[in-house]
Amino acid sequence: MSDDILRADARLRRVTWIALAVAAVLCVVAILAFQRWLAGIAPDMPLEMLQKYIRQFIALTVTGVSLCLALLAWLAARAGRRAVQARQWPIPGARVIRDTPIRRGEPAQRIGRQLQVLALVLLVFAAGSAMVSLRML
Repeated sequence: MSDDILRADARLRRVTWIALAVAAVLCVVAILAFQRWLAGIAPDMPLEMLQKYIRQFIALTVTGVSLCLALLAWLAARAGRRAVQARQWPIPGARVIRDTPIRRGEPAQRIGRQLQVLALVLLVFAAGSAMVSLRML
């Protein structure tokens, strides 16, 4: 491993924290909205219809998870391929949120191959969750 360090990008770090905070708030809002909706309709609705609505909601949520996993798989495969080709990690031109040692040669290729394996695992999970979603619908 070399002594080269890729310095952190403070702006990217700030944007990342903001994005994570917004995502967390949106998740809490979605859960509270679902609870309010469920509390409002549950007493007046037949049990079978309520089960159908909840099943559809869960299926749509699992579909969203499946799409996110597929996107992560694509990003991991792309980064892995670029790391193997460039023989460098982080890949050339990358911005990082913390100071990161630059790995070159075999260690970088190992990381690239691990990312490619991770991409396959994520793709299997995405396909599995998509099948679960389809069965629920």
